[in-house]
Amino acid sequence: MGFLDQMKDFAGKVGNTVEKGAKSISDSSKKMAEKSRLKSEISQVETEMNTAYISIGKAYFEKAVENSDPDCINAVETITKSIPRLDQLRRQLDNLEDRISCQNCGASLFKEQKFCDKCGAKVEIKIEPITAPDVSVNTKVCPQCNAPVTDNEQRFCENCGADLSAPVITPAPAEVPVCPECNSPLESPDQSFCKVCGKKL
Repeated sequence: MGFLDQMKDFAGKVGNTVEKGAKSISDSSKKMAEKSRLKSEISQVETEMNTAYISIGKAYFEKAVENSDPDCINAVETITKSIPRLDQLRRQLDNLEDRISCQNCGASLFKEQKFCDKCGAKVEIKIEPITAPDVSVNTKVCPQCNAPVTDNEQRFCENCGADLSAPVITPAPAEVPVCPECNSPLESPDQSFCKVCGKKL
């Protein structure tokens, strides 16, 4: 067997090996894609079932509250007591995430939304005006937005984020221009004549 024949034989074996490897990879890819599709479908069916279970549970809960079912009194009391706490925790989280709750259905919404994506209600943001604190009470306020500072250890304003540890710099009062003739205050620095004495400025 000559050198060329050996090379042809070797090339044929390499070709067969590559072909088998490619087929194996192709089969493996098909199998992986099928597994992924099945897992996704299983997850979807489980989600639908869980939604149905929750719906049944809520309906049963509402009937148990109305009928005072003795077998469910403890569970009903637990849920009833938990609802306000859950609402409070959700509001705190929404506040931290800069979100609001839908006034109609309670869904969590971005402040920029115009309509609720759960119930379709128009979103109306209530803007609470910040009133100046009562100066008779020694209350610390934010130098930036005038919001009350509730904690003496607080480093940043909860309302506007201003640094509360930075020294407060109050601007010097602007010097009021006066007429050089009669010393009357001028209404504007670019005024042409004094309105009191008539001097040309």
